Amino acid sequence: METQSDQRAPRWATGVFDRAPYALTTIRPFVGTASGFAVLSDNGAIGAWLYLAGYVSDVADGFLSRAMKAESDSGAALDGLADVAFHAAVGVGLIGAAVRHGSLGVLVVVGILVAGERLIRRWIAARSVAGKAIGGMYRIVMFALLLVFCDADQRPLLIEAGLAVMVITYIYEGFVTLNELRIGERPIPFG
Repeated sequence: METQSDQRAPRWATGVFDRAPYALTTIRPFVGTASGFAVLSDNGAIGAWLYLAGYVSDVADGFLSRAMKAESDSGAALDGLADVAFHAAVGVGLIGAAVRHGSLGVLVVVGILVAGERLIRRWIAARSVAGKAIGGMYRIVMFALLLVFCDADQRPLLIEAGLAVMVITYIYEGFVTLNELRIGERPIPFG
């Protein structure tokens, strides 16, 4: 007969799983750096796939921390820093590739994203509902910019994968945001 203690995970496994949200958050800047290097070295498709992987890791760390009831201020701060480092690394790769290929339009759009982000955050907090919506649009534009540096035959699959990932994660994040609004944990515009 199986006892209660036989059903528990080994102590080492529990420690590993408890750290999973932090691990996903911590690897995101490295994934962003790899994505930036990939696009800079004319591997735009790899850069785009890595961008999607980094985006999924961002949603997954939040999902795991909520599911494990392990949300914390330090985790939220680390997540914010990881997001900035991830997007900065991808942005640097995009800028380098744009300069290398003479893509003025990409440089202009990246410049608008950076300037807009700095200006918008003066009035709209990243954790507010409006901030989450702006962040979602920012990710779509960054992904689209990566597609500029992909071979034409690689774009359809990347677009399908990107749409699938973003639709699924935006639906999930929408439900999370609505629940946080309902219980008063997330401000609407400014918080």
